[in-house]
Amino acid sequence: MKTSLHILYLEDEPNDVELVQSTLVAGGIDCRIVRAETREEFLQSLTRCEFDLILGDYRLPAFDGIEALEIAKEKCPDTPFIFVTGTMGEETAIETLKSGATDYVMKQRLLRLVPVVKRALKESAEHREKKQAEEKIRQAATEWRETFDSMPYGVMLIDADLNITRANQSISALFGVPLDQVLGKKCHEIIHNGKSPIEECPLPKLSATRKTAEVDFRETRMEKHFQGYSTIIYDDAGAVKGYILSLLDITEAKEKEKKLLDSRNAFFNMLKETDFAYKELQTIYTGLIHAFVNAIDAKSPWTKGHSERVTHYSVTIAKSMGIKDKDIEELRIAALLHDIGKIGTYDTILDKPDRLTDEEFALVKMHPAKGADILKPVKQLSHLVPVIRHHHERIDGRGYPHGLKGDEIPLGSRIVHIADSFDSMTADRPYRPAPGREYAISELRRCAGTQFDAEIAGLFVTILEGPAI
Repeated sequence: MKTSLHILYLEDEPNDVELVQSTLVAGGIDCRIVRAETREEFLQSLTRCEFDLILGDYRLPAFDGIEALEIAKEKCPDTPFIFVTGTMGEETAIETLKSGATDYVMKQRLLRLVPVVKRALKESAEHREKKQAEEKIRQAATEWRETFDSMPYGVMLIDADLNITRANQSISALFGVPLDQVLGKKCHEIIHNGKSPIEECPLPKLSATRKTAEVDFRETRMEKHFQGYSTIIYDDAGAVKGYILSLLDITEAKEKEKKLLDSRNAFFNMLKETDFAYKELQTIYTGLIHAFVNAIDAKSPWTKGHSERVTHYSVTIAKSMGIKDKDIEELRIAALLHDIGKIGTYDTILDKPDRLTDEEFALVKMHPAKGADILKPVKQLSHLVPVIRHHHERIDGRGYPHGLKGDEIPLGSRIVHIADSFDSMTADRPYRPAPGREYAISELRRCAGTQFDAEIAGLFVTILEGPAI
């Protein structure tokens, strides 16, 4: 409750106003009362709706209490309204409450006003908090829904019986079916114009050990080639709740370049649907992150599994450092998405069998900043932006994109940088075979304190030389 309340009191007797104020102050409620006597004064006082509480006499010579209540509820619907009156029968009292009054107090029992006011203010505060929370949920749901519907990739939610429960506008465009005719249909009816799933449909084949699957098929009747990802969703009991399916028309890329992959990434920003429970949202969220990461790594056959391995190394380091579980979970997501900026890097550069030119390497070096720009608008992931932006900074300040030094570099970025470098040194690249594990460990030692955080690098070397991770 506020330490000083601003109260509007509709009352024609100044002495009654003074009596009410002294009663409230004596009861521990510091207040400032503005008196309105006529209808015009009352309307003028409500112009800015700046009062914490409205009190009103039920009977005034020139103004009716019920009319005053109706005006107050129209102009300031969240402000409590309490009648303070000398005479009021039971039927009238009930009528005022039905009309929206918070309570009523007889002037003959004015001491009752203090607990009535305290309760009204408490309920009003709780009501405001609830409205604010509901508004935040509505706003978040609207943001996710707008993003979902505006994505240039087809995305649909499918239940366990393969019925489409939600789809975006891109699905309608891909298959030439109005969106209102998509919902409720079996997914294979829309995609394949069939009555039963095609033999190679990946959805029924998903399981606890195979939670995601790549979708790649040609639909002959449409003369189109599609690519995407399917992800399984479980309920709290571990049963299959449904699937998420993303699809991209890659016909033009197939015809021109004869490649499987052509910008088929769809990051599904619809996780705050208010009809999902928290655990269900977490399941979908995790599945979408992994589907998105698989799409990133699939940019090049040389990077397949890179993000998952970097995440494994990063989490292993963080656990050994005693980092809190919540921070480890955030690091895990940041590590999974650390190369998201490579979505904007040409495949020909990633697959080039020779060393990159200075110009090509300059394009590659842009991926941390690009990754940060991609995630920055997503509020739920914006706290990961610094880790992703700075995962190629060096302790000696010779890294990129900003040349940060030492502790200027976020802890998560320092961890991911070491994990990323180790995986790169132990994996083949188109321009050279993997130097090997022992070489990578020697480089971690050699570059500790210059490229890498010395303490973290030393810890990781100890882990690597222990039992296999």
